[in-house]
Amino acid sequence: MGWHPPVPAVILDADNTEWQVIRSWPDDSAEDYVLELGAPGRAGVRAAHLRAGQLELLRDGRDRRLPALKHASPLGEVVVHRAHKRAVVRAGEHYLKIFRARQSDEAVGRHARMNELLGAEDFLTPEIVSSAPGCLTIMTLPGRSLFELGNDRAASDAQFEKAWQKWSRAWVRQHSLVQTPAHRSSLEALPPRTAAVELASLQRTVSLWLLHAQDIPAAQPERTAVRVAAGQTARKLLRTDPDPLVWSHGDLHDKQIFTADPGAPLGLLDFDEACRAEAAADLANLAVHLQLRLRQHRLGAERYQTARRHVIATAEELRVAPARFDAYASATRLRLGCLYSFRPQWAALAEEFLLPDGEQALAAGVPAARVEPTY
Repeated sequence: MGWHPPVPAVILDADNTEWQVIRSWPDDSAEDYVLELGAPGRAGVRAAHLRAGQLELLRDGRDRRLPALKHASPLGEVVVHRAHKRAVVRAGEHYLKIFRARQSDEAVGRHARMNELLGAEDFLTPEIVSSAPGCLTIMTLPGRSLFELGNDRAASDAQFEKAWQKWSRAWVRQHSLVQTPAHRSSLEALPPRTAAVELASLQRTVSLWLLHAQDIPAAQPERTAVRVAAGQTARKLLRTDPDPLVWSHGDLHDKQIFTADPGAPLGLLDFDEACRAEAAADLANLAVHLQLRLRQHRLGAERYQTARRHVIATAEELRVAPARFDAYASATRLRLGCLYSFRPQWAALAEEFLLPDGEQALAAGVPAARVEPTY
């Protein structure tokens, strides 16, 4: 393997301003990409399209499909902007989350349900300050993410271990509390995300990746590997009995979990994808993101093992079936492989995540006999 989508790491605009590609996504046509750009000495990010090699910058702080951004961007710094999909503006102690108008009510509802479900003794959640068509304003959370803690060499390994242990205990306790009758209506208000829904979402991602690799002879090995991995994952998701649906964050990873003072509750943020799903969905997503951090050299091997150990212990406490954990881990690996192959700084790393499970284990230096059991 060796081919990956030809997204440049740096690109010039019509004024010869040099932009660094921070993130990129495949658009709906081959050779077209959605870019999130940054420039040295310039605050915030800028959204753009790359169509057949031609850069099209969106107006600064403007997006015709995100009209609320026009009013939000002067209030602070645009820190996220995926063209026509979503944006985030940081304004002091507030974050303004910008959606398409029809999606904002759904986002507000999911955030409100999670605020009702999660007990403040375990997890602080962002207070909803206000909502308007296309815009949700929330408060910031105190502290820093477990991702940042893992990167901090000044933080002790014991501090890191305690933070993950605290998360594990809180996660297990909250899953138990949410099952009580008092929370039933809030829980049932969350949309279900079954294995079939998860697979359909993954297949859309895979189809976009294959669209951009079609008719490219050099990409033949990658196309074959991705199709094999997609088939393996589909069988895993659909051919073993699912675990019960429980409350789910929907996109759990180490940047979403915040730690502050030792005696204070943890923080949990970003409930745009909150739903009811198998417990394996969140936990496998978290575990694979930790593997990604290890490969990115954003988490040392010892701290990786510490965090993963607590994730696995949590799965065992919640009686997650190993086969379900494996199925959702396979789905997350393939999804991240497809996504990160479009990001220049991580394209080579993404190759490992695109491999079928057995080949991936060998690429990572893990003997094939150790791929199962999947915990």
